[in-house]
Amino acid sequence: MIKKEKELKVDILKQDFSENAGLIFADHSNMKSEQSMIIREKLDDIDATLRIVKNTLASIAANEYFKDMDLAEIFKGHTSIIVSHKDVISTAKVLKDIIKEYDVLKIKAGIIDGRLISSQDVERIASLPSREVLLAQIASGLISPIFALVSLLNNLPQKLVMTLAAIQKEKESQTN
Repeated sequence: MIKKEKELKVDILKQDFSENAGLIFADHSNMKSEQSMIIREKLDDIDATLRIVKNTLASIAANEYFKDMDLAEIFKGHTSIIVSHKDVISTAKVLKDIIKEYDVLKIKAGIIDGRLISSQDVERIASLPSREVLLAQIASGLISPIFALVSLLNNLPQKLVMTLAAIQKEKESQTN
């Protein structure tokens, strides 16, 4: 590979490192080229990218962008970088499904919000509900107390009327 090509690849990796919702590093040693095409298509559907990288070039880009992280262990052996452009939870879920279906990737680690996370953390993220479900749960949690208050306020006048009616009946029965 000539120097210009290497510089271009490092620049692409730097851009991936700077513009992402999350990064997941994986070992792809068992992956065949036709499987990589299928995986790329599945990731493309959720706005994520699979990069099969040379460790030296990835280390150069990472050392410039992630200066305070030690990524040396990650860039050993066959390394792929899965770049999530929008939703890292969806990306982790798709990767989990890909691993189940093809058994060709092994998660090494991830970087989310500038923090290095372990492969177990990536697996935990994959088991989270989707963004839409989480937002619905939050909205439901916020609305629930409001509905309870409205219900309580609606029941107060009804209880007052029922109490007044009971008092009226009692007074009528005392006068008879």
